[in-house]
Amino acid sequence: MFYLIENNTDLEDLDQELLNHKLVAIDTEFRRTSKENIKLSLIQINNDEETFLIDTLVIGECKGNCKFLSSNSVKKIFHSCREDIEALFSWNKVKIRNIYDTQLANEFLGESFSIGYQNLVSKMLGVSIDKKETRSNWIRRPLQESQLEYAATDVQFLIRIFEEQVKELEGSSKMEWLSEELEFQINKVFLKKSTEEYFGVKNSLSKEEEATISIELAKRVVRTSLRYKVNPTMLFSKKSQKDFIRNTMKKGFFKALNDMPRWRKRLLEEDLHNLLGRFS
Repeated sequence: MFYLIENNTDLEDLDQELLNHKLVAIDTEFRRTSKENIKLSLIQINNDEETFLIDTLVIGECKGNCKFLSSNSVKKIFHSCREDIEALFSWNKVKIRNIYDTQLANEFLGESFSIGYQNLVSKMLGVSIDKKETRSNWIRRPLQESQLEYAATDVQFLIRIFEEQVKELEGSSKMEWLSEELEFQINKVFLKKSTEEYFGVKNSLSKEEEATISIELAKRVVRTSLRYKVNPTMLFSKKSQKDFIRNTMKKGFFKALNDMPRWRKRLLEEDLHNLLGRFS
């Protein structure tokens, strides 16, 4: 069961209702043709009582009727949030605050990296979700009933998963780490910050030196991930390790260190300094 929202009047009423909830689950459907070209089609919302599907293409211009997205009093629960928050921003031009990501939380609990929503629901709740509309055309209108029903299931179980994960995260430092990681990722989205390209270097390493450092760094990352029971790719992926080494060569160790979220820096700073501190 879901309610379809197709005009700004109904969206305004829904917005006021959602501002009174502490938790809402959110997903989106969109079409992306390039890094910068993204078109939001649908927003799925569940408040643990009802599900709402907001048809952004039919509504057209957003008129400030999604204040709950920027509210610090409403926690927004996503699964793999990065592209969702980019899609939402492409429509309402507002920075989203107070979010939680079930995929990232799964990784902080030492489980699989980048697990899909359907697989996480199956693993944690024992529920099987139909995947046949995964690759639907979400831009064509009208949307089919099967598409809408599929879209609704994408938020149906997020609050339950959140509640189960929080039980495991509370009482440890990992809830704080998750918050810091989410803040870091959101800032990367809205500040368009990237470490993917390097223009010149401050110092240089031979291929043999870089390979030796990379092997030793990878070993230390695995050791630390086992100690804290965090997925090793979440802790410091192979790409991030390579980027950090090259960024150290370009900017120096301490500036490179400050480009990572605080929780990761605290766990890895000593190992990173032992390996690369001479380039500070």
